This record gives sequence, structure tokens and C-alpha cells, in this order.
Amino acid sequence: MSSQLQTRVLSAAVLLALFLPAVFAGGVWFGGLMALAAAIATIELARLARGAGHLTTPILPVLMALLAFMVIRWPAQAALVPGMLALMLLGLGMCVLWPAANSITGWALGAAGALYIGLCAGYLAALRELPNGIWWLVMALVPTWIADSGAYFVGRRFGRHKLAPVISPGKTWEGYLGGVVAGALGGAVVGAISPLGVGHGLACGVLVGALGVLGDLAESLFKRQANAKDSGHLIPGHGGVFDRIDSLLWAGVIVYYWSLIAGG
Repeated sequence: MSSQLQTRVLSAAVLLALFLPAVFAGGVWFGGLMALAAAIATIELARLARGAGHLTTPILPVLMALLAFMVIRWPAQAALVPGMLALMLLGLGMCVLWPAANSITGWALGAAGALYIGLCAGYLAALRELPNGIWWLVMALVPTWIADSGAYFVGRRFGRHKLAPVISPGKTWEGYLGGVVAGALGGAVVGAISPLGVGHGLACGVLVGALGVLGDLAESLFKRQANAKDSGHLIPGHGGVFDRIDSLLWAGVIVYYWSLIAGG
């Protein structure tokens, strides 16, 4: 085993050792972990924006992302919305009072990125608190991971036609279809061994496999514009936190709203 592969495997083992107990515990443990992931991913996105030449700092975006996260995770706390709006207006006001080159685009990227990451991460945390929440969360996690692996292996073996050559030259339509099939199978298995049922599992697996790749491609676009290989270096062998949760952000939203349909 190469040293690079050993590093990836060891990092993955450490991540699972931290992640799985939080998943089983739920509540503040999983919510806190996802809030931390959202904050770190927002910092990484702000750095990518700076790398692309936009003047932005992570302080206001991180606070905004955390408030956006809490708006979804604790929707009864209506006072969070004015706080999020105040941070957005504060950032815009600073651009007006102290104008600088690319400051307004930096503000826009920071605000949009914070809302994107914070809101979507909030849905992952909210999934865990639903009835049968641990299974709905697994329904988001497993098809995402299996679809990613399926797309990789099918793409390497059969890939011929580029999916998004400008954004991610390595991805192919053959790999994409392989990922959708793998995600569907993963979802069906989760449904079969859980109270959710094969039908809901198959539907979630197809949707996660088909749409989760957009989260991956969006993050690749951020990195390409910043001329960066990874969003960060926090996880040895895997890059940054944003690199690890890019597809999960979409999966959480997809499965959350499917769970509402399933629950009537």
C-alpha cells in the first residue's frame, strides 16, 4: 500500500471514529458536529474566493452560515432570521463605507456561500431529528458514498464521454450513470433493512445519485476559479472539509424533503 493511500485510509478511519458516534447520539452531538463542519467549509470557501481575486473575509460569512444552519435545525427560533439579515446588511454596509476593488463581489460570494453551506448543512442535522431520523440520515449518507465510488470505478473502466470537461475533466457520462445506478442500489438496500421501505430507498438513491454530483461539480468550479486543487488541507489525503461534504449538502436537502413526502 502506497504512503498516500495509507494516509487516506488512516484519515478516513479517524473521521469515521468521530462521525459515527455523533450520528448514533444525535441531538446536540450530531448538530454540533455539522455546525462545525459548516463553519470550516465556509472558511474554506472564503479562502477560495480570495484565491479567485475577490476581497472577502471569513468572519461574517461564518457567523451567517451558523445562523442559517440554526434556522433550519431549530426553525422555531424566528429571531435567528433578523440576525442573519443584520449580518448580511452589515457586510454590504462595510463595502459601501470602505469601497475597494472586488469588495462587492467578495461580499456577494461570502453571503451566498454562507447561506448555501449553512442552510444545506442544517438539513443534514434536521434529518437526524425526524421520526426514524437515523435511518433518513443513513439514506442520505450511504447512497452518496456509494454513488461516488460507483461513478469513480465505472468512469475509470468505461468512461469515454466527458460530463463537464471545463469544470471537472475526469468525470464522464458513463461514470455519472454508474453513480446513479450505484446510488439507487445503495438506497434500496438501506430501505430494505430499515423501516423506510425499498420504494423510498430506491427513490432517494436515484435522486441522490443523479443530483448529488451537482454539489461536487459546484465545489470543483469554485476550486477551478481559485486555481486550487483542494478546498483546504485539514484532512490529510482528502483535502478540506468542503471537499468531503460537497455532495452531502445536496443529499441532505433531497432526502429531507422526500421524507416529508413519505410522511404525508
